[in-house]
Amino acid sequence: MKILILSCSMGQGHNTAAIALQEALTLRGADCTLLDHISLKSERAAWKTAMGYIRSAVFAPYAFGAAYRVADWISSRNGRSPVYWAQARYASYLYEHICRGQYDAVVTSHLYPAETLTLLKRRGRLRIPFFAVMTDYTCSPFWEETRADVYFTPSERISEIFVKKGVPREQLLPCGIPVRRNMREREGKISARERLGVAHGVPLVVVMGGSMGGGKMAAVVRELLARAPEDTVVAALCGSNEQLKNRLLTRFCKAERLLAIGYTDQVPLWMEACDVLMTKPGGLTCTEAAVKHVPLVLTAPIPGCETCNAAYFERLGLAKRAFAPAAAAKEAIKLLGNEVARQAMRNLQTIRVNALAADEIAGVILGAGEASASERGNRP
Repeated sequence: MKILILSCSMGQGHNTAAIALQEALTLRGADCTLLDHISLKSERAAWKTAMGYIRSAVFAPYAFGAAYRVADWISSRNGRSPVYWAQARYASYLYEHICRGQYDAVVTSHLYPAETLTLLKRRGRLRIPFFAVMTDYTCSPFWEETRADVYFTPSERISEIFVKKGVPREQLLPCGIPVRRNMREREGKISARERLGVAHGVPLVVVMGGSMGGGKMAAVVRELLARAPEDTVVAALCGSNEQLKNRLLTRFCKAERLLAIGYTDQVPLWMEACDVLMTKPGGLTCTEAAVKHVPLVLTAPIPGCETCNAAYFERLGLAKRAFAPAAAAKEAIKLLGNEVARQAMRNLQTIRVNALAADEIAGVILGAGEASASERGNRP
């Protein structure tokens, strides 16, 4: 089976979900190709698209939120939005790649390639199954105008939102959001702390802001250091934001209990090691924390789908949300001092979040791909 996996480098969560699917499919013997569909035109075009997202979402969040609200208002099941027409420019590149690759199915974790695939499907040029994986706990604008054969949603509650927006219920499978295998594996708290050099028994709060260090991290760290008990260690994972890391090290140079960490591939270890995790509510990060059973406080979101993620997690008891830094620090400190509340949150995470979503989604894709290949005689 040859599977094409499409993502788009606008926030790392979509790519992480795509990688999780690639892992699950490859373990089942599939031959997978993962790429950003815009890069088929040029790597520079893909880079410019990603930078445009970062500038708007991270450095102008209120404008981004306003644009999201407008998009939600104009979005329609039968529409062809500006996003649809913007992604149409990549249709010929994607069609040629699918034909050359002789793929049996295509799956995407991002709206943009889904729009391109929808155009190909409407024009009768897409003859293989087309799957879409949701990576947020809502139906983001314009998803309803796409034409995937199957939409994998985070839960039945989110499927209901899709139905209200006009997506046929029979096309919705509430499997969950796929996470990588290293998020499902258990290191153990003691071992994780030993590997990270954190003493066992001291309270540890980990602060994250996604791959770009968002979520008002500097202010959250400041409030934690001012309010938390003196033995509390605060680890700030700044991602690729070296400027933020350096600012924290300069501003809090005398705070020995602050660990300011740049890009790291040890996020799973930090999640297992900590007593409380504070993070902006990206769909993938929330899901990974829940799969790791980490008590969670959700900080300032990128307005739009992340606001919906935070509301969803708090409503189901999977996290606390507090967008103001001082309020977020207070929530984290309350959780630190209440093991009963932390355990109750872990229990709900176990019940409400499917850690095996990647495996279930892979099984559906392979089953449909095999049936389609048989019908087509292995022709694209």
